[in-house]
Amino acid sequence: MADKKAPAGEEKIFTIPLRRRWTHVTRIAKTKRSVSAVREYITRHSHAKDIKISQMLNDTLWARGAKNPLKSIKVKVNVVEGIANARLPEEITLEEEKKKFLEKKGKDKEKEAEKKKEEEPKPEGKSKEEKTEEKPKEEPKTEGKK
Repeated sequence: MADKKAPAGEEKIFTIPLRRRWTHVTRIAKTKRSVSAVREYITRHSHAKDIKISQMLNDTLWARGAKNPLKSIKVKVNVVEGIANARLPEEITLEEEKKKFLEKKGKDKEKEAEKKKEEEPKPEGKSKEEKTEEKPKEEPKTEGKK
C-alpha cells in the first residue's frame, strides 16, 4: 500500500467488523482485542499516526463486559494533522456543543430584545394622530337674561 496522507478535517463513517478479530483469543480478552482491532482498522483506513478513541466509544465497546463484545460497530473518524479522533456517529463533540450553545444564546438574546420592545411603556401623552382626530368640544350657547 502506498504512503498516503489522510485528508485534513474530513469525517468518515466506518463499520468495523470485530468478530473475526477475537475468534482465536481467550474469552476474557475478547473486548480488549476488539479495542485494538478498532485502532488497527482506523490506522489502516485513515493513514493517521495517532488514534484517539473517545470515552463514549470505549464505554460502548466495554458495556457488555470482557467476555461478550459487540460483533461490529459504527465509528465516525475525523483526521486532523495526523491524529485520528474516533467517536460514535451520534456523539456530539465539544466544538459542536459550543456552536449549539452560542446559537441558542444568540437566539435567546434576540427574544429578550423583542420582549423588551413589546414591554416598553408608551409615552403617557397623546400621540399626534390622536390629537388631530380629537377636536375641541364647543360649549352650548345659553341665552343669558338681561
